[in-house]
Amino acid sequence: APGRDAGLPGRMVLKTILVRRGAPGSLYRNEVRFYRDIRPELTIETPRTFASVFDERSDTFGVLMEDLRLREAQFPDATGSMSREQIESALDQLAALHARFWSSPRFSGELAWLWTPLSGGFHDFLAGAGAVFIQQLISQSEYKQGLFERLGRGFDEVWDHLWKTQALHVIEPTTLLHGDTHFGNTYLLPGGAVGLLDWQLLNRGRWSLDVSYLLVTALDSESRRAQERELLAYYLDRLRAGGVADAPGPDTAWLAYRQTAIWGFVLGWLICPTENYGDAILEANLDRLTTALEDLETFDSLAG
Repeated sequence: APGRDAGLPGRMVLKTILVRRGAPGSLYRNEVRFYRDIRPELTIETPRTFASVFDERSDTFGVLMEDLRLREAQFPDATGSMSREQIESALDQLAALHARFWSSPRFSGELAWLWTPLSGGFHDFLAGAGAVFIQQLISQSEYKQGLFERLGRGFDEVWDHLWKTQALHVIEPTTLLHGDTHFGNTYLLPGGAVGLLDWQLLNRGRWSLDVSYLLVTALDSESRRAQERELLAYYLDRLRAGGVADAPGPDTAWLAYRQTAIWGFVLGWLICPTENYGDAILEANLDRLTTALEDLETFDSLAG
């Protein structure tokens, strides 16, 4: 989605991926499991699906979903920015998702297969070849290299702070996370509603990963600075309205928000090859994320 309609009738679009050799096929198993096992119980705005399958032998998958274009959906990227109405709608979706699975006992039962920042397929990749893989991509991009000069930090220091963040994400309370909430994984509907696409990084962890990655990439830096504390308070109110009695207080939430900004910088966009989105979109995301690291003093927030 949006994709081509692949000759299918009515409201259906077929999303199918052939995994490149060496790519973690479990990413796509995640997406199939979400649409097959979790999507049916959710009322949040995310595509309706009719069938999904993952083939273990070939690491390929297919998802048959509604054609969002028939609802006049728009598919944005970080060269634009969400309105206040849209960002609140997106936070409504995240709060509803997080509240439903907040400290859920299902994580030790039928949802025990979920990754965490310190376990599962993506963690294993990062702990193994991840650093070398990302450094290779950085070496191919003068723009990415310039970001380290701007931050005044080397790759090893940034990588070390990323793992500090990963360790914080497994501390309870945890919940079900979309896991990849950058602006390009949303869709905008007439009337201000916002939906969530691309559930390949679905995992269990701390709420702030989803919230910070959304706010930092979906708002231009000036708008984020002006609104982020109010929007964080809005999200917490929606979380409590969803039945979360132990929602974090404002100071605890603000610290978690600051600490999490590094995740999208490293694992959202340093890890992304330029050819996936092109220079303009990749650089727009990385500029917003780098600016957030500076504004929020993320490295200092992770000290100790």
